[in-house]
Amino acid sequence: MNFDSYTDQGVEAAAELVNQLTPGFDRGKPRPLPFEPDGREQLAAQAEAEIWGVGSEMSVQDAEAFFALASRLRTVFEAAAADDSDLAATTVNTLLQDYHAAPQLARHDGETWHLHFQSQEKEAGRARARGATCATALAIVIGSHGLRRMGICQAERCDRVYIDTSRNGSRHFCSASCLSRQKVAAFRARRSRAALSGLTVADQSARDLPSGRG
Repeated sequence: MNFDSYTDQGVEAAAELVNQLTPGFDRGKPRPLPFEPDGREQLAAQAEAEIWGVGSEMSVQDAEAFFALASRLRTVFEAAAADDSDLAATTVNTLLQDYHAAPQLARHDGETWHLHFQSQEKEAGRARARGATCATALAIVIGSHGLRRMGICQAERCDRVYIDTSRNGSRHFCSASCLSRQKVAAFRARRSRAALSGLTVADQSARDLPSGRG
């Protein structure tokens, strides 16, 4: 499924910002963040350019504002993964207030009137404008679809987040790579259990299936 196009862009941007600018594990490998100001400025500028298609060199203040935004957005995804709708909603409401979300119609660069989620004033600040877009998009998704379309990757040694746009809401991993890793891990676990019990892997797989009896 798809949300409307502008909401799609906002929620996907929120997930990407979390995945690029928060520490943890990424597809089985540690994902530390740089400590040096130059490294943090470069990473934040790279994230903005990759996510929004625009960007330039950043000041230390702008970079730290992006890292702070990513950390706060992660809280929303963690709340969704824990099925904590109250925490998700209150966090998004605070983000909407703190980042001065102001949905409005705008026209620029020869385009027709279209919706923006943030002030078009240049002095609004880069992170504030991005935060307003992400927060408003998340508010729309949570308000319309609840928490079931957001989550944290369930693969081992990965805590990257995702937005589920599958038709039946069946996504549980941040990427095809993590889905494949998890399938391999599950197969190896079945093979190990089969070896201990003297069964074939197929027989062990059948034994692992729910019996269907209440």
